[in-house]
Amino acid sequence: MQTLLNLKIQIENGLKNDLGRAVQELERQKDILNRLNKEMDEYVHSVNSKSWEGISVGELREYNTYISYLSNRVKLQKENIKKAQLVVDKYRDKLIKAMQERKVLEKLREKKFEEYLKDQVKEEQKLNDEIVSFNISNSEE
Repeated sequence: MQTLLNLKIQIENGLKNDLGRAVQELERQKDILNRLNKEMDEYVHSVNSKSWEGISVGELREYNTYISYLSNRVKLQKENIKKAQLVVDKYRDKLIKAMQERKVLEKLREKKFEEYLKDQVKEEQKLNDEIVSFNISNSEE
C-alpha cells in the first residue's frame, strides 16, 4: 500500500512541476501580448502626432501597414494565450484528480492501520485472558 501511495505522491509532484511550467508559459505569452499592445499604442500615437505635423502618404502607408501587422500579431498572440490557458487548465485538472486519489489512499491506509491496531489490542487481550486462565487453573491445582 505504501509503495502505491509513494507512486501517487511522485505523480502528484510531477504534475505540480508541469503545472508550474505551464503557468510560466502562460505568463510569458501574456507578457508578449502586453509588449505587442504597447508597441501598437506607441505607433498609433506616433502616427497621430506626425499627422498633425504633416506626414507623407508613403510614410502613412508604412505606419498603417506596420500597425495592421501588429494588429494581426495581437490576434495570433491572443490565440496563443488561449492555448496556454487550456494547457494550464488540463494540468490543474490532472493535479486535482491526483491529489484526490492520494487522499483516498491515505485514508484507506489510515483505516487499515486502525484495523491493525484494533486487531493487535484484541490479540493482546486474548493473550492476557489466556494467561489469567492459565494462572487460575494452575492455582487451583
